Amino acid sequence: MTRDFHEEGQAGASLRPLFALCLLGVGIRLAFLLLAGELELQSDEANYVYLAATWEYFGFYSDSYRYLWPPGYPFVLGLFLRAFEADGIFYAKLAQVVASASVGWFTMLFARRLFGHRAAWLAGALWCIYLPLIAFTHYLWTETFFLALFLPSLYLLLQALRPGESEGRRPNESLLLIVAGALFGLSLYLKEVHLYLAPVLAILLVLRAGRDGLRRGSLFLLAVTVVVAPWTLRNYEVYGRFMPIGASLGENCFLGLNAPYKNFDTSPFARHRLGRKLDGPREWFVEVDESDEWQRAEAITNTADKLGTGVGLGLAFARAHPGWFVRSRIKKLADFAVPTSFFVRHQGLERYGGGLLGRPLVRRGLTVLSIGMSALVMLLGLASLWSTVEDRSGRWLLTTVTLYFVSTASIVAMSRFRIPLVPLLIVLSAGLLTGHVRGNSPRRRRIALLAAGGLLSFLWWVDLPELVGVLGMAWESSS
Repeated sequence: MTRDFHEEGQAGASLRPLFALCLLGVGIRLAFLLLAGELELQSDEANYVYLAATWEYFGFYSDSYRYLWPPGYPFVLGLFLRAFEADGIFYAKLAQVVASASVGWFTMLFARRLFGHRAAWLAGALWCIYLPLIAFTHYLWTETFFLALFLPSLYLLLQALRPGESEGRRPNESLLLIVAGALFGLSLYLKEVHLYLAPVLAILLVLRAGRDGLRRGSLFLLAVTVVVAPWTLRNYEVYGRFMPIGASLGENCFLGLNAPYKNFDTSPFARHRLGRKLDGPREWFVEVDESDEWQRAEAITNTADKLGTGVGLGLAFARAHPGWFVRSRIKKLADFAVPTSFFVRHQGLERYGGGLLGRPLVRRGLTVLSIGMSALVMLLGLASLWSTVEDRSGRWLLTTVTLYFVSTASIVAMSRFRIPLVPLLIVLSAGLLTGHVRGNSPRRRRIALLAAGGLLSFLWWVDLPELVGVLGMAWESSS
């Protein structure tokens, strides 16, 4: 580790190439935005625009009937609609392109911190061309803005867990924790999926910091709480229930702990590609008596209460079908790890038909490249997590975050839910590719690659029918 800390001490000249890589990645994303053409709003994109428009033009923020989404993304979209009217959609996407610089920069800083300059360069190059991340800068989902806040929060936590060795370079740990907590809290205004990660990270701070751990953990949690408190109070005023930021678990239980199998990487094809059959899942994993399906508690008018009831109904269904629950959780993990993406789905749905990205040769090449990138980064990243990270604090942090998001996918899963882990997987992949191995044991790396390859091969086999179907749709698109 002393070599990496020595490298970190080099002056700003060593950061200039990383800055250039960051600008290159932003430029590539801008090019994709301009070449994508006018994309029709897909699924939740329309819901976000609706929420933004009602808030901007009618002065209130409504729930989404099935979800209580955090207000951050509709608020941002509303600002652009106010400033640019219908053109606000384009300028919001342009802002996402700019915000992606934060994702690229902190991806490189993570790699530099854990593995040194060569890994930072490679991580930056992978981020520049990683298509599933590029695509979200010209979609109207929260992922880009979310990562622009969440990733620096994790990086500052890493700094607080393992500050610089020399006293002259030791950062103000209290300030690091306050800023990390504030950024974490702001990211919750965009997605609430990681709400329960905050106390888990606080516990990690306690365990890793010895006698000072309780102060560190509570300071981080306090900063998160202060940021989300205004919306928590608003929710209590509107719904009469304590909700820190939003609520979606009840609807996710309806989708993931229920008889009919659903995967939103594939389900839109039934609506938008009528007459084109998409291969279904391997039935053994999801087979259950669909007559047992439970319904939403529509009679409950308070959305918060309705969602809370959904959690109870979903858990009761899981308890009543234990065999199905175990089998279907394997399928959910496969849906989480399948090497497709919303970019591939959009190609199959012919969303790029009006732009250069939808032309046959371009579409097919980018589709194969996207699937290949997803598979490679997952394989290398998973193997690297087990075999390369020497820094114990970094290993604990990355493992904790990875296990958390994998656990959320055990309820409902699709490729989009993997996006919070992608920058970290890129960092880990760069570490493996630049020759790092924990304990100077090449055998450890080989074993890790074999184990990761075996696990992912099984999960990809489980989802192979859907993957082949989505790839076929994208390949044979009529545009």
